[in-house]
Amino acid sequence: MTVATEWQDLYEQEYPRLLRALTAMGGDGDAAEDAAQEAFVRAHRHGLERLERPGAWLLVVGTRELFRDRRRLRREHERWESVMEGSTGAPFDAAADRADLLAALRELPERQRAMVVARFYYGLSYEEIAAEFGVRGGTVGATLHQALAKLRQLQLAGTLARGAMR
Repeated sequence: MTVATEWQDLYEQEYPRLLRALTAMGGDGDAAEDAAQEAFVRAHRHGLERLERPGAWLLVVGTRELFRDRRRLRREHERWESVMEGSTGAPFDAAADRADLLAALRELPERQRAMVVARFYYGLSYEEIAAEFGVRGGTVGATLHQALAKLRQLQLAGTLARGAMR
């Protein structure tokens, strides 16, 4: 049996089962699919011959990836919410906050702006952004962190300026 045939057999046997398990754990089919695919990519890098129990190995790696992404999304959501802190909820203020945010986005360097839009407007994962921009996942995280810090500063400045005009 060739290595390609072994991989195909493993994929056909384990992928549906892994996807069901990850979906049951996380409740999000898209996130489960991303985690399952990442598990297979890592298995390929690791080497099939080095996996004693491939199904169990894939489940552990897929689960870690699923929960790692969930934690990352939660942190990003909290960061994004902190950018919008200070909004009173009044319609004018909400519109002004959105206008300030769009203006602040234009103040970011192109790479930061592109990654913020890819992450928060299109919902791309770090891995997808890294692949599209040809950078490492860690670079995506660092770039987004810098961008969000700058957006917080700019958002605060806009809120202060609006308050001074009243």
